[in-house]
This record gives sequence, structure tokens and C-alpha cells, in this order.
Amino acid sequence: MTARTLVPVVSPREGAARIGEQFGKVVRDLRDKRGWSQEQLAARAELNRSYMGEIERACVMPSLATAAKLALALEVPLSRLIHWCEEPGPRQKNSQ
Repeated sequence: MTARTLVPVVSPREGAARIGEQFGKVVRDLRDKRGWSQEQLAARAELNRSYMGEIERACVMPSLATAAKLALALEVPLSRLIHWCEEPGPRQKNSQ
């Protein structure tokens, strides 16, 4: 008999909420790591500062186009930014 790994069952709504929270956390960590304010990152990404705060607090789910703007502003590949939403983020893992 082989051992089976059980994967917790998460509804699509719960999964999206978790990804949104992690995305906001990753963006905040990268912004803090660079010593930038929300206003500075928002300006670099051509976004409204209040929207930037909503992203970091996971009040909104940014579009793929907005995620791409943030990745460009933060100078990280979009794929890595998204990957960090599923894995430990840049502060938890020393790979960049």
C-alpha cells in the first residue's frame, strides 16, 4: 500500500481570498524591502495610492494587467510575483 497525501479541500472563493491576501502581503514585503511608500509604488506602477492600499489589504483582487504593472514597478518577473503567492514570499525565502 502506498501512502496518499491528503490535500485540504478549499472552495474557489476561499482559495481566491487566500491568494488575494498572499498577493497583498508579497507586494507589501517587496515594497518595504525597497524602502518605498505606498505612494511611491503606486506612482511607479501608475496606480492610485488608495487602490495600492486596497491591494495590500486584500480588499480588492487586482487584474492580471495590474499585477503586471506592479511586477514591472517592483522589477520582478510577473511569474515570480504570482509564484510567491503560492509559496513563501521574498522575506520568507532567500531566493530571488
